[in-house]
Amino acid sequence: MTETLIDILRSLGYGLAALALCWLARLVYALNPAAKKSGAAPLAAGSPAEAAGAGGYFLAVILSLGGPISWASDSFLEGAAVALGFGALAVVLLNASIWAADKTYLGRLRLEKRVAGGSLGAGLLRAAHETALGLVILGASWGDNGGVMVMLSFWLLGQLLLGAAVTVYFKASGFDLGGELDKGNTAAALSAAGMIAGFGLIAWSALSGPFLGWGRSVVDTAAYYAAGALGITVFRAAADFVLLPGATFRGEILKGNGNVAAGVLDASLTVGMAILLTWCLM
Repeated sequence: MTETLIDILRSLGYGLAALALCWLARLVYALNPAAKKSGAAPLAAGSPAEAAGAGGYFLAVILSLGGPISWASDSFLEGAAVALGFGALAVVLLNASIWAADKTYLGRLRLEKRVAGGSLGAGLLRAAHETALGLVILGASWGDNGGVMVMLSFWLLGQLLLGAAVTVYFKASGFDLGGELDKGNTAAALSAAGMIAGFGLIAWSALSGPFLGWGRSVVDTAAYYAAGALGITVFRAAADFVLLPGATFRGEILKGNGNVAAGVLDASLTVGMAILLTWCLM
């Protein structure tokens, strides 16, 4: 009974640490050149698009605590200090990732400008991407065999793998996602958000293995990630035949201003398939 009470109190303590990091993350995000004014006060702005994007950001911050908590000391004070230290580093890495993505593979979508304009689809995409970045950080910090330098190196590797997967997906999708966002096609945004979140889940699984040396760990991570990303794509294509006989998710998503129901189902299936693949890869 005493151990149970201690575990409950420790959990509450880590919850308070997560709130403290969210407060820090809010301050740091306001300084991020890629963020401009978005996300500083989502509720005050009264914008669902702002709230969706900010929710993804804070979810990513909380996810980043999973790594250090998993191997923190049994002493709560020592464990909390380690978690907060790594958490603060994770906030910096998360904002660096957002800035880098805005300058590279997400730049053409101008998500922050569209979010500021009230595009819910852009907000959902931003939320999915930031959640994926949080999963990359979670995977890079999982386990106690490396340390800060290993975490930084595999965070960078995860960022590169995620960026490559998203870039290939955008090219292979064959439609103008920016144009669909301008049309208010939330279904297309949901479909893309599901893929990006799925890529993030695969990144978490691929990065979170034990550190076995630079060469082997880098090769294993890249191989697992490539297999997982390909698996999502294959299963996603197969879902058309199984669940939509006589139609396709793509056709429904791009029909008029988009079939939101198809977008929700598409995103849910993609994330579910990604979770299934993480079980297989771990």
